[in-house]
Amino acid sequence: MRKEKKKIIGAFLGTVVEYYDYSLYGFSASIIALKFFPELEKIQSLMYVFGIYAISYISKPLGSLIFSFIGDFYGRLISLRITIIGIAIPTFTIGILPDFNSIGVTAAYILIICRFMQGFFVGGEYDGAAIYVIEHLGKKYHYTASAITRASGVIGLLLGIAVTNLFNSSLFPNWAWRVPFILSLPLAFLTIYCRKFLTETPDFSNSIQQKIEINRLASFIKHNSLTLLLAILLAGGFGVTYQLSIIFMRQYLPIVMPATSTIITSFSIFIVFIFGVSMPIAGFLADKIGEMIVVKISLLLTLTASGLLGIAIYYQLMNLALISTIILAISVAPFNALAHGIIIKAFSVNERYRGISLGHTIGSMLMSGTAAYISLYFMKEYKIMLFPIIYIALSAIIAFFVIYKFSEKHRSH
Repeated sequence: MRKEKKKIIGAFLGTVVEYYDYSLYGFSASIIALKFFPELEKIQSLMYVFGIYAISYISKPLGSLIFSFIGDFYGRLISLRITIIGIAIPTFTIGILPDFNSIGVTAAYILIICRFMQGFFVGGEYDGAAIYVIEHLGKKYHYTASAITRASGVIGLLLGIAVTNLFNSSLFPNWAWRVPFILSLPLAFLTIYCRKFLTETPDFSNSIQQKIEINRLASFIKHNSLTLLLAILLAGGFGVTYQLSIIFMRQYLPIVMPATSTIITSFSIFIVFIFGVSMPIAGFLADKIGEMIVVKISLLLTLTASGLLGIAIYYQLMNLALISTIILAISVAPFNALAHGIIIKAFSVNERYRGISLGHTIGSMLMSGTAAYISLYFMKEYKIMLFPIIYIALSAIIAFFVIYKFSEKHRSH
């Protein structure tokens, strides 16, 4: 039992470090806009920052093609050991990268390369960790395992937002915003050490013993085209709810409700915390009462909270806005917590890594990674200041119907 705990902790720690590294850019958006695009006005500079943010989602599917192939053919462990250091190096590079005032537009080009490389390695990390934990814990804790893996990422988010807030405060000099990025390297080495205790999952080991034939990519896509499409829609849908409700809210609320500017730093930490706590609860309930009951409640709450937040912004009701944002963080948590547990049932053991990873990364690229940029575009060009809220509601509806389709398909088998 002690060895099993070490295995799970090793997988979880990688997810923590991945989300820490990956979230630093989003949480540092304002300072990055100031350092790398100082000559542009606020929304315009943020558009550039989140445009570069979206680039990492373009490279995710490329990484998933390589690392999911390795994961299905040679084992989950090899992928997990490579990806963690691959994520840390570009994060560290951002931390030591000279800004616009030092090297001009070249700084932005290097920033783009760093985000591209981050996305490439992230494409193989989280999905591999989620599969590893779910396959180890088995059917009894299926959705709980999915939820806890996702929630461990929230620890990384909280760590990221905490150190970002700390080193961007008046306690430290202006250059201190770089420190959180530089810390990614020692955290990666700690994860590599912990992952030496990992062994291959029972499901994959059994598939090797039974000599199950593994389809090549073209054949795999041909035989799973509809399932892959559903996985892409689900990943995109839950990804938008996460990006806009949890990450982008820190930038969004002060723009549409200036009164929140003074408290948004501490409040954004609370939103992430609530989101993280809600996911294991959703996973536990899904294992006990069924995933469809949980996501039905989740959809209803999401639509209600979106409506209340829209009213609060329109009439500048700060207390209602804060309460609505908290409800939103709770209500979108189940979509994010249960998704991998739902998708994993649709693929056989020898197709699982590719199915989940490709579906997740392509959905992220098309919808999740571009969510903040698209929202800012509609806010700037068409003055639709409530667009992010509308986008959250529509994405939750998409996620719900895809989950329903997956559950229906699973019951028929």
